[in-house]
Amino acid sequence: MLWACFAALVLVLSIDRADTLENVFSVYRDAGLRWLHGEDLYPAQYRFNYFPPSAVFFAVFSGMPYGIEGALWRIANIAVFAAGLWRLGAHGDETATARHFMIATVVTVILSASAARYGQLTLAMSGLMMATATDLEEGHLWRAAIFAALAVAMKPLAVVLALLLFAVYPRARWRVALALLVFFVLPFLFQHPDYVLRQYAAVPGMLEARALQRYEWQHLFGLLEKLGWTVTSVEQTILTGTAAVFVLFLCWRMRSHPPAIGGGLAFYGLASCYILLFGAGTERNTFALIAPVIGLASARAWQSKDLGTLALLGALTLLMLLSHTLQHAYPNSVLAMAKPLACVVLFAWLAAHALRAPVDGIPRSTTG
Repeated sequence: MLWACFAALVLVLSIDRADTLENVFSVYRDAGLRWLHGEDLYPAQYRFNYFPPSAVFFAVFSGMPYGIEGALWRIANIAVFAAGLWRLGAHGDETATARHFMIATVVTVILSASAARYGQLTLAMSGLMMATATDLEEGHLWRAAIFAALAVAMKPLAVVLALLLFAVYPRARWRVALALLVFFVLPFLFQHPDYVLRQYAAVPGMLEARALQRYEWQHLFGLLEKLGWTVTSVEQTILTGTAAVFVLFLCWRMRSHPPAIGGGLAFYGLASCYILLFGAGTERNTFALIAPVIGLASARAWQSKDLGTLALLGALTLLMLLSHTLQHAYPNSVLAMAKPLACVVLFAWLAAHALRAPVDGIPRSTTG
């Protein structure tokens, strides 16, 4: 019911919203129209930073009146997000109750409201990533591979999750590869092959242009710059690679020794934090990715009366909610990077849980 109310509120705030740069759905809609008309998806002045399969998906919405298609997309976006939260929250927790999900929902909704209002694809990607993490824990490798591949096809950021799946679960590798092949071949069924090949050929240029955009991105390197360290490209590569190896080690370790907070939640959380901290174009609304982690962890802490964890997660929630105000009030201080700062703390908390998981006893059996 709360999710239905949330969706209704989002629609009320967005149904008559003008076609502006703030309204991200306008970018998706234009991509769908460009696909239908056989126009280039990646001209220099355009802001479509996604793979061609996502343009095929949004072409479905592009033939409707602007307000109606935007409303339908937001409903679908929120539904996938909510379903992912439900699956991840219910998995592996026999004590989970309706109150548990309600607490997780309230926190998640509060922290993801802006992304939902503007129709950010981040929410659907997050839902698919949570479904992937849950299916991995349950041993459903085919479903995990399909959800991971679909998330990548919809938004490039999800490639981090697909690579972790590929590296940590050897038996899932050919499944992931086949699922990716299917989704990326799919566009050839709906347009001329020459046109589709041109769009794929333009993808590297799109990704490079995205990485080189001059903007105060909300990632780790922006945070370090506020702290007085302007990271060079070489240093950035070293930090990114080191963090990747560390996350890979933690996820590999959690296969046999899941942390107390749950292997699926930690796997999703670590992948999300890495995407946000080391991604080339992290925006404030992209931090909706970690809203489910904070929400589900808060619900479990409330249920177990873990006041220390509740205080920590409450502080992170408040910091994220105040990020916009802090950025404008203190543009030259570390407070302008409130969300990356909160993400660093959350990443450290997740890593500590992963490292504290007991290594003695009989390891958990796995199917991957």
